[in-house]
Amino acid sequence: MTPEEITALFATAAASLTPIAGQPTDDDLTRLRDVLYPLLLDIPYDETEGGHNLIGLIEPTASYTERWGAPFPIPARPPAYPAIADDASAVVRARSEATHAILVRDYASYDAAERAVAKFLREAVDEIWYRDLRHPQSYYVTVTTQQLMTHLNANCGGLHPSDLVSLPTTMMGYYAIAEGIPEYINMLEEAQRKLARAQLQMPDAQLLAIASTAILASDHFPRPTDEWEALPPANKTWAAWKTHYRAAHIARKRQLLAAGAHMGSANAVMEIDEDPITADTFARLDGYLDNLAAAATTERTTLTQLIENNATLTASVASLTASVAALTTAFTLLGNGAPPPQAATPATRRPPHASLDPTGYCWTHGYRVKRGHSSATCTNKKEGHKDNATRANIMGGSTTNKPT
Repeated sequence: MTPEEITALFATAAASLTPIAGQPTDDDLTRLRDVLYPLLLDIPYDETEGGHNLIGLIEPTASYTERWGAPFPIPARPPAYPAIADDASAVVRARSEATHAILVRDYASYDAAERAVAKFLREAVDEIWYRDLRHPQSYYVTVTTQQLMTHLNANCGGLHPSDLVSLPTTMMGYYAIAEGIPEYINMLEEAQRKLARAQLQMPDAQLLAIASTAILASDHFPRPTDEWEALPPANKTWAAWKTHYRAAHIARKRQLLAAGAHMGSANAVMEIDEDPITADTFARLDGYLDNLAAAATTERTTLTQLIENNATLTASVASLTASVAALTTAFTLLGNGAPPPQAATPATRRPPHASLDPTGYCWTHGYRVKRGHSSATCTNKKEGHKDNATRANIMGGSTTNKPT
């Protein structure tokens, strides 16, 4: 990676970062390190030894030494040409030139990263919080990235032990706001690292106690919790807890996805989100149901009337058919010279609408009803129907087809 590419890399990162407003806190500086560390780790460096990395520019010496085995060495600017004896062999000369080229490339990467990261930090933080480092003539040219970061760490807010004394208590509520077990684990471990930066060490055993208590109280993973509680004490470690409940989280997520739900916050992991129905929506639904009920009643009444009319028409058709048959027979007999049949006497002739009850009455359907149909036997009663209504006392019922 060339120096120009390194400079552009950090310039792009600075352009996408929101500057810190006011005094930087420990959380703000942690956010800056989270942006810078991956970029620095990707820059090839120390190609001859392979034992160091450019995160040493901003990493505290103690933690860098713990991770990489030695403090980060500030490289010296290599000479323009390698020191090679005049009588050196071709192999020795080639090796010396190759080593010198690597040193030159490493120093160029270091110098470009040093300048780019220092500028990145100065643009991310208000100058008031590092103005003490400014030189009257050279300003910040001689201020290294490590000096700038150390100064910001010493003057940041929110990392004093008095500020963090309540953090272990706050951690007890992380489970209720975490988006599932993986995020819950990350939140706990980030709080543990924050306490460590304030020299308030929290052992993994305390993390384990906090997490186990939260899961047990939630009752979200009953079977995995029973399995965990059954383990021997020696097997109950923080690393084992993370593995166990990550697997339980994945299994529960698959179950919810299969049921059409989704993973909510950890305290709602067993619930399915539903959109609330407002009072206005309920009112509209009541109106819709009333309309449907009214339409159904009207259609049922209309259907009943159609059935009755159809029965009347059927009787009329039957009567007309019989009359046509009689006339046809009489016409045939007249054509053959036979006397016509005697017409039926009034006593034997069936009166029209014989199926109707001349004395019948129904509170819902009025005066024109079939035999056996009364207010008491009606099978399609309107609202307010009175079973005791008769032709003599209609009780405020229907006057349909009332005789004049």
